[in-house]
Amino acid sequence: MLKLVNVKKDYQLAGSVVPALKGVSLCFRANEFVSILGASGCGKTTLLNIIGGLDHYTSGDLIIGGISTKDYTDRDWDVYRNHRIGFVFQSYNLIPHQTVLGNVELALTIAGLGKEERRKRAKEALEKVGLADELNKRPNQLSGGQMQRVAIARALVNNPEILLADEPTGALDSTTSIQIMELIREIAGERLVIMVTHNPELAEQYSSRIVRLSDGLVVSDSNPHEIADATVLEETSQEQTKAKAKGKKKDKTDVKEKASMSFGTALTLSGRNLYAKKARTTVTSIAGSIGIVGVSLVLALSGGFNAYIAKTEKDMLSAYPLTVQERTMSFSSIMESMTSLGNKVDLDRLDDRIYVDSYLSKLANGMMSFNTITQEYLDHLETLDKNSYYAMQYSYGGTVSNNIFKEFAIPSMSGSGASAVAGGAQGSGAPTMPTITKTELSLTAIQDAYSAMSQAMGNQGGDSSDGEDSESSSSSENYDSISRIISTMQESIYEMPDSPEYILSQYDEVYGKLPASDSTDQLTLIINKDGSMTDVILAQLGLITMEEFMGYLGTDSSALEEITFEKLVSQTFTYYPNNSVYQKYPTADSATWKRASLSLEGLPYGQLSNGKTLTIACILRAKDDVTYGSLSSGLAYTKGFADLYRADSMASDFVKAYNTTSADAEMTVYHDDYSGSTSNMMLTQKVSLRQAGGAEMPNTIKIYAKDFDNKDIITAHLDKWNDEIKANDESAKIEYTDTLAILMTLVRSMLDAVTYVLVAFTAISLVVSSVMIGVITYVSVVERTKEIGVLRSLGARKSDIRNLFNAETFIIGLLSGVFGVGVTYLLSLPINAILDSLTGIATLAALPWWQAIIMVVISVVLTLVSGLIPAQSAAKKDPVIALRTE
Repeated sequence: MLKLVNVKKDYQLAGSVVPALKGVSLCFRANEFVSILGASGCGKTTLLNIIGGLDHYTSGDLIIGGISTKDYTDRDWDVYRNHRIGFVFQSYNLIPHQTVLGNVELALTIAGLGKEERRKRAKEALEKVGLADELNKRPNQLSGGQMQRVAIARALVNNPEILLADEPTGALDSTTSIQIMELIREIAGERLVIMVTHNPELAEQYSSRIVRLSDGLVVSDSNPHEIADATVLEETSQEQTKAKAKGKKKDKTDVKEKASMSFGTALTLSGRNLYAKKARTTVTSIAGSIGIVGVSLVLALSGGFNAYIAKTEKDMLSAYPLTVQERTMSFSSIMESMTSLGNKVDLDRLDDRIYVDSYLSKLANGMMSFNTITQEYLDHLETLDKNSYYAMQYSYGGTVSNNIFKEFAIPSMSGSGASAVAGGAQGSGAPTMPTITKTELSLTAIQDAYSAMSQAMGNQGGDSSDGEDSESSSSSENYDSISRIISTMQESIYEMPDSPEYILSQYDEVYGKLPASDSTDQLTLIINKDGSMTDVILAQLGLITMEEFMGYLGTDSSALEEITFEKLVSQTFTYYPNNSVYQKYPTADSATWKRASLSLEGLPYGQLSNGKTLTIACILRAKDDVTYGSLSSGLAYTKGFADLYRADSMASDFVKAYNTTSADAEMTVYHDDYSGSTSNMMLTQKVSLRQAGGAEMPNTIKIYAKDFDNKDIITAHLDKWNDEIKANDESAKIEYTDTLAILMTLVRSMLDAVTYVLVAFTAISLVVSSVMIGVITYVSVVERTKEIGVLRSLGARKSDIRNLFNAETFIIGLLSGVFGVGVTYLLSLPINAILDSLTGIATLAALPWWQAIIMVVISVVLTLVSGLIPAQSAAKKDPVIALRTE
């Protein structure tokens, strides 16, 4: 069954060798109760530990079932202890945070048995030792005798071949000692029991064999068993070596025997230990979560801003379509110029002068792009996948406001202001004109009227006497500013994208119905999201009178009257084709033309004909979830009207004359003053063919992508023209403007930079908390040293011990991560409330769920890393020394 052949054990202490066993040879029977007696320090416990595989001999051999253990690996010893050895210790060595049943199950858990089988066998073992009613108690709820019975049940649960008892009654009273010895003697009838004791009376009474040791040697054996001689042992060892060389499996253990602790078991054991120390676990988790909270809050704010930017980008995709223009700024060159450090300056040049750095030259040569849009390029655009965009809009640059007229009244004024408005630029000797109170002006002329009116009001303020206070001067400056603003404002009437579905996905029809794309006489009014429209736009479109506009100046916006939809849509406009607007001027020069700005009966060159009435059919307002739409506040006309205007313009006499008689880029055209002055009050203007609607090729192309993925498809198609089709023709290359990408790249770059810096700072707390957790894990290793010894005695591997503490750090890391993420979400509520009150944006702190998971994973990884060294030190602990630790 078990043989020791000349076993010696030496210890290295303080640089010297101390022999504990000096050559012990013993042979044990399969069923006997052997007591080993001897004085303290004679080697009894060392012998017991070597037999149990906790300690290893220096020389000699231990033969188990006829197999030498000289070639045993750590794994073999673990299996041996788990399946063939049962330990009973003087101090019980029960794990305090496990129940009675849990302590007994432990050996079966390491053996890899299932939960049901473990429970069944553990209960049976406890019934045998009389503890069937104490299954769920903790060790500290038991008496000494009960704890020793639990230890015996734990030792027997795996049905070991050998039971090793080290002073099993040393901590018990005499009555309890007798009970335990009776139980051990009963056990000895089924297996080999080897007991170390200092009590010769108990040994004599219960043992079937007594072996006495003295100074590391066997001095007596009351019932010795024959030992095979050295020759037989050597032959056995040689046979094993030959079998190993031939690849045969050594029969050291049964093939089904194993000893390993799953990570789940390690988690359970560590979880119970942490639960037993709830207060410390809670404090540690909170401390470990501080860094997670810091980083998570930064990511939450960054994520919230990114989400807001992404939403804004989605909206701005409509407001900033991909654009191709004849003349466009090269934003990439501008950004490069802004960020470039430029050429290194020769310090020898820095004397008594400056050197001119031509910004204008750089602007003209590098920052301004000139594109030549050709039919070939338009054909290339037509091959673009139509599913990638909502609309592709061609603009030919015609000034449609010259051709759309609105009935408009000019108020009577006195003084120089009246002369400016009513008389215009009339020369000397010109007839005095009556004050015009009502006429039909082009939208261009209406804008000019407001600009002139503001200028006239400014002149009136400037004529004030010196005795007046500064209010008049301030008023004059205000009117001058208004005049300049109005004169430089863009047109408020434009063509809408040719996709009603696209428009209605962004806007609500608050009045009427959106006109069909082919409609030629219906307009759409777009108001702001809050239901407003600026007084300047209303004035430009002639939707309010001059008196109303003047009344708005200096008035509190909250006191302004509302304008009903009915009042707006009741107003009509008139479209006049080029042949009516542009008329030959009756001079000797047959190439001189006049552009009519008004229609008024009785005045020369002011009669317009063939007008087409335009009505406001619909009023649109952006949906609540749309911040930036494809339309701006103002009037929008359909593609049908745009095609009508272009066809009329291309067929007009003016455009035909322009193409046949003028070689210049622009023609000189007289136009009548908005106030309806006579023929000698004409102003001259340079009008290009494009302004008159006669251009063959568009000067602006806008492509409204469906989403960002499709925008990439579109830009790839546009790039193909330059990179493949016109790769060798620089003059034919066309640059497009992706304003949204430029803006958002800049914003995201700045946000990412700030995020990286903040994360770097807050990550310092992660490092600090990781170090702290490493220290706490090391403390836990010290506290659980005896538990380590117990687990090793039950067959746990070094890797199992390592996993035990890795599981502990895993749990702490998981708790810290979950707690940190939870606190982040809670803090996001007041943070969002504060930011909402400051910015009007309610969800700027929003940690995405996937980032929350990443933060929990980071917390777990960092705690695992911080616990690697303590876990490794735990795995390396000598089980014999660990069992002696108090």
